[in-house]
Amino acid sequence: MWNVTGRRQSRARTSLPALVALLLVAAPAFGSDWRWEFSAPTPFFLDRSYVFGSPSHIRRVGDPYSPAPLLFEAQVAPNLFFPQLHAGHFRKKTGEWFLSAVLTPSIHLRLLNTPSAPVIPPSYIPKATFQVAHLRMLPGPKENARARRGLMLAANLIVGHYSNGQDGCYFSNQMRVNGACSPPPEQGELPLNELTGSFSTNFLRGELHALGALAADQELDSAWLVGGGSFLELNTAVGPGGIADYQRNVYGDGNWGVSVLGERLWNQHRFQLEIAVSAPFGETPHRGATVSAEATALPYWGAGFGVFARYIHGQDYYNILFLERVNLWQFGLVFELSPGARLKVDDDESDEDKRRPPGFR
Repeated sequence: MWNVTGRRQSRARTSLPALVALLLVAAPAFGSDWRWEFSAPTPFFLDRSYVFGSPSHIRRVGDPYSPAPLLFEAQVAPNLFFPQLHAGHFRKKTGEWFLSAVLTPSIHLRLLNTPSAPVIPPSYIPKATFQVAHLRMLPGPKENARARRGLMLAANLIVGHYSNGQDGCYFSNQMRVNGACSPPPEQGELPLNELTGSFSTNFLRGELHALGALAADQELDSAWLVGGGSFLELNTAVGPGGIADYQRNVYGDGNWGVSVLGERLWNQHRFQLEIAVSAPFGETPHRGATVSAEATALPYWGAGFGVFARYIHGQDYYNILFLERVNLWQFGLVFELSPGARLKVDDDESDEDKRRPPGFR
């Protein structure tokens, strides 16, 4: 176990700087038409922000009100872009390439509807995303040359931290004695200290995404979109706040997941349905997969604002509550666009050659 973990961390430590250097330093040498986008970077496959309520109840070991009703929950995830590099044009045969570096200081909040201690310790998930994306138009079918198609591909490399900001003992059978947890973590026993227990890990995550546009109209305002994605996330002890061995034994070595997405774009109004499956690996005791289904409506006039409904079956995703089984219904608001992003081209950019395929704006 120790040797395997050490090799994994060594690979992450040596490969990450090399890949980042390749994306941010060597990329401009690939061609002479690379250009910087300063005012309105193009966002692809990044985190959304959510504010929602739920009729479902939240379970926590040791909480006298458990299972407690949820008052509201929020995921605040602004995507802060560095200047973005572009090359080519999406209507050309070689398509258009994007190189992005994005900081996302994500915070998850959960507030219970209880008379005492309603705020659960937040989840802090700051991360940096390095993305390579490719966008192009594809020729339409021969029987309908006016129907347009588009293709979007992206690969994300993410370095992040995940913690709840607490300093309590990890296991519920421990207590503080002279500043240290007793018995030591190696002798800790489940259940976890879900009220004040410390939860902290660093992670390295890779993502692959693909999205295709079908039957797009000539104005590029309506189309059908189909796509999906996958990810592999590895927990690491490298750096401040890295995962401790006793937490890794329970939380696991990492997570993997896949998703499929269908979308109808109609006069620039967007209606989406996404189904995702994720699961941990290397954990004890074993936890099953988590399945979620999310339906979203994003009206054009909302400029990135919309409504959503989501169902989650499996494990709780909220920091140290990961051992709790959940069946959650969630309804609320979603905010997709980040600072500086544009939903529609400006009037002086209405020329057809400058417009992007639907769903890729």
